[in-house]
Amino acid sequence: MLRDRFSAPLDPRAAALSVSVAEDRALLGADLWGSVVHAQMLGATGIVPRRSASRIVVGLRAIARDAAAGKFPLDPALEDVHLNVEAELTRRIGPDGERLHTARSRNDQVATDLAISLRESLLGLERSAATVAGTLVGAARSPDGRHVVDGWTHTQPAQRVYWGQILGSHALRFVRDAERFRRVRERIEASPLGSGAIAGTSLPVDRTATARALGFRRPSVSSIDAVSDRDAASDALYASAVALLHASGFAEELVLGSLPGVDRVRLGDPFVTTSSLMPHKRNPDLAELVRAESAPAIGRLVSHLALLKGLPMGYHRDLQVGKPLVLEGLSRARLSLDVLGAMARGSSFLSPPATDAATGSVEVADALVRAGVPFRSAHRRVGLWLARRATEKSRNAPIGTAELRAEFPELPDDFRFPGAWEEPERRGSAGGSSWRSVDRLLAEVDARRRSGERAAATELVRLQKLRRTAGVPERLFRPAEDP
Repeated sequence: MLRDRFSAPLDPRAAALSVSVAEDRALLGADLWGSVVHAQMLGATGIVPRRSASRIVVGLRAIARDAAAGKFPLDPALEDVHLNVEAELTRRIGPDGERLHTARSRNDQVATDLAISLRESLLGLERSAATVAGTLVGAARSPDGRHVVDGWTHTQPAQRVYWGQILGSHALRFVRDAERFRRVRERIEASPLGSGAIAGTSLPVDRTATARALGFRRPSVSSIDAVSDRDAASDALYASAVALLHASGFAEELVLGSLPGVDRVRLGDPFVTTSSLMPHKRNPDLAELVRAESAPAIGRLVSHLALLKGLPMGYHRDLQVGKPLVLEGLSRARLSLDVLGAMARGSSFLSPPATDAATGSVEVADALVRAGVPFRSAHRRVGLWLARRATEKSRNAPIGTAELRAEFPELPDDFRFPGAWEEPERRGSAGGSSWRSVDRLLAEVDARRRSGERAAATELVRLQKLRRTAGVPERLFRPAEDP
């Protein structure tokens, strides 16, 4: 820790509160990349002798290789990732290592590291959300997608629909999530590096060069805003919370669908567990865990916003408390999406017997409307008929044409009550349940997904090229669960 001007060391309890090494591990790749680029700029501008700058870059690249191989543990006694890198560099190359921090502060350094890390995490989330969407479209286009099930409102049978429409509708949500992650990522375009502690620097830094070398479009326009701006972090937490709300909704679909008696979903064995006591159980534990992740995601968002509330302009140590909220939140969101996608890929979407033949009642009301009966009158008459029928012994008997003609003489001779398997095709309105509409839905989702995946792949290649130029291993920017 930097304690040269003080007569006593930091209180051990205060030191424990101050340390951020645990969460900073996720920023190590970004910190090394930023440091290499900063050192190259210091040498190119003559702020630091070129020979010294070259030695610094060589030393940082060696540390980066060790870090990628898991051979660079962070020392909690050095407080954060920035001091760990600088101390190790100085140990390896001597006094030239002490030149690295020229023309920068930990304030602009952490803001830069966080911006780089956010961009990487959002790119990963974008791709994961698109993968979930693609998996669901694939399931919708499989034979399972043609299975007919009860569509639910109020968790009660409403109207019969194709599984393909349900799956495609969930896929549409995840495509929107991918697009939302992309929009947040694309707004991270200004580099904080070179903003210093708050007011920039009197040294002749080339902020445009460092910004471009790190993949940003330009340097930030206000040094004060640059070190304190956490908008992108809040936006990323919001986007993650929404995506996990959608993940929770689909996970609930799997939990309820796999209930005995409902039997519309069969989860694959890799994503179920059994009871420690009851050997007959197939528990949807993983779906339940994904369903639960939306709760801490919402909590992290609220905590982060509350943390920022009322801070005066400039860097404040409060912002350090926001780092683990952001880093853990985005990591958990991506893991949840990846698990959900794999779970969906291994699930079967079944078509159990119809729970209530009366779901076709809407078609009777619509037929009466076509015959000239006002909808409210048609709705009332059909409802009263179904209520009477429910009290009769024949309530479970099929609804025949003769019964309909006797109850509703306005109906045309060729009208018949739709069977459960016929219902979806009766609704040909745009966005409705007919397979023609479902096919349009799936085509749109897939087109948007493919477009987003191409853009994400292009961006990844661009960033990888910049990192190769800087000599920083790509492994430092991939989550541990990535292949």
